[in-house]
Amino acid sequence: MTTISGTRYRIASEVARQTRLTEALTRENTAISTGKRIQVPSDDVVASARISQLARAKADQTTWIGNADAMAAQATQVDDALDFTQTQIDRARDLMLQGGNATLNASDRKALAIELRGIVEDLNATMARTDSRGQPLFPEGEPLQVPISADVRVAAAISRDTVFAGVETTDGPKSLADIITAAAAALEEPDPTLRQTATTAAIADLGASVSHLAAARADQGVRAARIDAVREQLVTVGTRQTEERSGLEDTDVAEALAKVSAMKLSLDAAQAVFSKINKGTLFDLLG
Repeated sequence: MTTISGTRYRIASEVARQTRLTEALTRENTAISTGKRIQVPSDDVVASARISQLARAKADQTTWIGNADAMAAQATQVDDALDFTQTQIDRARDLMLQGGNATLNASDRKALAIELRGIVEDLNATMARTDSRGQPLFPEGEPLQVPISADVRVAAAISRDTVFAGVETTDGPKSLADIITAAAAALEEPDPTLRQTATTAAIADLGASVSHLAAARADQGVRAARIDAVREQLVTVGTRQTEERSGLEDTDVAEALAKVSAMKLSLDAAQAVFSKINKGTLFDLLG
């Protein structure tokens, strides 16, 4: 009886061993077909835990990159608007310098004044522009801070007042529109003495406007550069995380094929031996 029990035990053990081989072979074939070596956490507990961490980090990265892309796009729109505004201010200053020429007649000055008022309309339109989401391109009040990484929040644009108001002049802070409107009125002043005084003041205020706008553009440039730097960092980190996850999770096809070949040989050999043993009778086994 002991011999029979031992034989049964060896048969059961061999069946279990072949079952394990079959399961391992199935896992390797699945890893090859799916490209993922880890199908369930128990395949590699440590790697699975790290993959879960990387997946959560990827979700955060996706959100932050989306925010950074949106902020960068808005910053580009703002830069274009500032460039246009700078061109308009430069043009207004040129017009006033022309208007200061004593040889111009009233009709000539009137034409310059009309163009200056057109510039005011352009500035007001620029100030009221909206972004792709329908939000003010230049926000009123404090600009909204948006997270673009775990510890960085930025606003894509400077405030409306930072650009279009607060120009420091000898008469106190003024808006760009008020300065240019006053310049147009100066050119239309019929009294030569008053006109000269007002024109000189307007040219000085426009000079202050140029400096004011340059400072605003520098402020915006810092914001845009920061957004670009964080975007680049996010992309770099994301690439490293993707590579790390791939190294943990993806199947090494060449290695997996070698394992499949070795396990298949072992399984075929084991099945052949097992089949031969099972052909024997009970007396053969006891004999």
